[in-house]
Amino acid sequence: MKMLVVCSDFPYPADHGGRVDTWGRIKVLSELGWKIHLLVCGKQTPTKEEMKAVYDYVEEITLCDRRSKLADLLHVIPMQVQSRSELKNVDLAGDYDYVLLEGDYVYPILDNPKIRQDTAILRVHNDEAVYFKALARSTKNIVHKMYYHMESSKFSVLQKRMLEKVDKYLFISSKEFESFQKQNPEAKSLFLPPPVMNGSFEASDFQSKHVVFIGSLFMPNNREAIQWYLEHIHPLMLKEPEYKFIIAGNSRKQSLSWLDAYDLTNVIVHDTPKSLTDIYRNGYLFVNPMQNGAGVKLKTIEAIQNGLPVISTSIGYEGTGLIDNEHIMIADRPEQFYGKIKQLFDNPQTAKALLDSSQAFLRMHYNHKEVLKGYIQSLNTSYQVKQVL
Repeated sequence: MKMLVVCSDFPYPADHGGRVDTWGRIKVLSELGWKIHLLVCGKQTPTKEEMKAVYDYVEEITLCDRRSKLADLLHVIPMQVQSRSELKNVDLAGDYDYVLLEGDYVYPILDNPKIRQDTAILRVHNDEAVYFKALARSTKNIVHKMYYHMESSKFSVLQKRMLEKVDKYLFISSKEFESFQKQNPEAKSLFLPPPVMNGSFEASDFQSKHVVFIGSLFMPNNREAIQWYLEHIHPLMLKEPEYKFIIAGNSRKQSLSWLDAYDLTNVIVHDTPKSLTDIYRNGYLFVNPMQNGAGVKLKTIEAIQNGLPVISTSIGYEGTGLIDNEHIMIADRPEQFYGKIKQLFDNPQTAKALLDSSQAFLRMHYNHKEVLKGYIQSLNTSYQVKQVL
């Protein structure tokens, strides 16, 4: 069985949420015995080392140029999609049993003559119309705000077009899946949690007093979350002995001067770190104070997997299935948020119990391989997926 996986970004290294999800799925599909052809239409060209790492799991890699131009803003198709229109002209082998679209951005692949629409499966990373509207709320830049609102409106139209061409959907968010299923009961849709490997859960000794936030530093919703924490929570935390606030993420070489307006006493920033291992290992807890967003915030799942209990706003944990005060702590008002951190700081056993409970939940409910395997079998009952590892 052969599958074409179409991405808007090279999936390796898995250094942000979208890549983590896509890369984990590629590995799972390889373990299930699929021959994978990978087609990527993005801005960044992978290194030889990155290509080599991906070739361990895929049979063929095709890179397609993403071509952005100002005129794309005037097109009825979202700019993120229109800039990848070259996908419809890429020469492909064809004869794919399934074509997995990693998000709405790669919609043009459906117009490629080598692709049969009945083989298409869409991985829904976000409700893009909702996501871009949330980005518009997060940014203070008027030009960016206008652009995000335009993209949001265009994605609303594109989603209706997508429904005419695709009837197979895999949602990363349980909340978005449930909403879609109610409106489109005829579609073959399913909640497919992000990949979590059972053997990869870390523990914490809760010795440091590091509060950790990890997320893409070029994204306005992550910047907004950090700014909210620095304005409302960080000044209260400075009276805690040995407390530090650790910020880490990929800036894509954009300026971090937006941090300068805040008191950065005991704040440590890791701009585009090569590894997050020590940052997680030296952390006490993870905060996700997001004010706007859509889909599942994979940073929450990754933090739990890497051994940190999580305190989040309601936005930061929606769609995960995690339960407040059982697997995660939720607070939307600053005084509540600070109180939750203080509670875990003062009670390491409570912090450990919260982490253990959340990791047990992920082990039980986030079995990506079994859910994906069952879904594919349900589409083609004559074929039995054989696991090779």
